[in-house]
Amino acid sequence: MTMRERLDRAWPSLVALLGTVGVVLVLLFIFGDNTGDGTGDDLGDIVVGDDPEFEEDPADEDDEPTGEPTDPADPEADESGEDAGESGDENENGEEPDPEPTTAPPELRSPVGIANQTAVQGLELRAQERLEAGGWEVAATSGFEGNVPATTVYYPPGMEEQAQALSRQFPEIGRVEPTFEGVNQTRLVIVLVEDYSDVVDG
Repeated sequence: MTMRERLDRAWPSLVALLGTVGVVLVLLFIFGDNTGDGTGDDLGDIVVGDDPEFEEDPADEDDEPTGEPTDPADPEADESGEDAGESGDENENGEEPDPEPTTAPPELRSPVGIANQTAVQGLELRAQERLEAGGWEVAATSGFEGNVPATTVYYPPGMEEQAQALSRQFPEIGRVEPTFEGVNQTRLVIVLVEDYSDVVDG
């Protein structure tokens, strides 16, 4: 068999091999930037586990402090003048007024990631604009599939103060919780829920 005949027979195999290599390289280029260094804009930059879905423990919803109801039959409560009708710290509906937003000092403004759990397209980008206008750096944005009950900022160990400062500056981010496994462990991560959309659109 001549060299030309060998090349003619091997040529289809070489073409198939080169095609396969090309496809692999393209896939690596598209999906390979999952190093969590803050440069990517996909979900992998925020959630690095194999399963991007997250269902928060329902017990977490009970962690938020709730005031004890006042017994209307308690004479001490009537004499104290601290019911809803007499308290100067409550509005006409008997609810305490929302605290005024407090701008976080620059030293507490650390980079954050924003994940959109809602079906509202581009909500994470609108949140990014609001945060950046307030002096915060947004390192990454993405969608998110999970069951977070309300808009929450999750903080890694040692960053609770930054998370609290962010929540005070943006009261629409009402929950502050420790981070969970699978989320970027180097920065704050905000998960947007429908209540955030209500505030922004309102």
